[in-house]
Amino acid sequence: MKPYSDTEDKKPQVEQMFDRIAPVYDLLNHTLSFNIDRLWRRRLVRMAAAAAPRDVLDVATGTGDLALMLARRIDGATVTGVDLSAQMLAVGRDKIAAKGLADRVRLVQGDAERLPFDDASFDAVTAAFGVRNFQDIPAGIGEMARVLRPGGTMLVLEFTMPRNKIFAAVYRFYFHRILPAVGGLLSRDRKAYRYLPSSVEEFAGACDLLEVMRAAGLGGCTRHPLMGGVAQIWRGVKG
Repeated sequence: MKPYSDTEDKKPQVEQMFDRIAPVYDLLNHTLSFNIDRLWRRRLVRMAAAAAPRDVLDVATGTGDLALMLARRIDGATVTGVDLSAQMLAVGRDKIAAKGLADRVRLVQGDAERLPFDDASFDAVTAAFGVRNFQDIPAGIGEMARVLRPGGTMLVLEFTMPRNKIFAAVYRFYFHRILPAVGGLLSRDRKAYRYLPSSVEEFAGACDLLEVMRAAGLGGCTRHPLMGGVAQIWRGVKG
């Protein structure tokens, strides 16, 4: 699934899409999820904080919501956020400055599938709602594992499809009818808000993330369903 064209590579299209919707992304993200996305991020942050990491990388950081939460929750930790979209990062830097956390949170433009960091640079690596946008998910997970230190934790938060048939039907109706209409109207990019829900179904049906993480060298891999399977957190530890 690609945002704009089936004949062009996914990666530049994803970058273009997020550059376009960056000014309204936070508003729409929180509004269209009824702020539940904040609760899920907090759950991930609690899991990350349990190991008291000192250096944390947030991949596909977008406007830096998760990076900020990690820095505020984990005392003394420094957080690096990386994302393809320059415009999303620009919004994020304004938020970081407003929170007075520029000394502990830095944002870098970069490709998740070719991370601009040395091997074993971070104690924890996170990603929230970004992995399904990778052009090559195993490559991205492999890079996240590469930059983890031994014993470090990877945590991935992503939308999936609920297993309950009635709940899934309601969920699909909202995702494919209401969300694209409202998101497309406010962002003025209807294709973006048709792509985003469709990408969830594609990811949920095509990717066994536990197996991908194990193949990247992670052990103790577990998944934690949220809200009946609307989203999940995957966790793995580098051996």
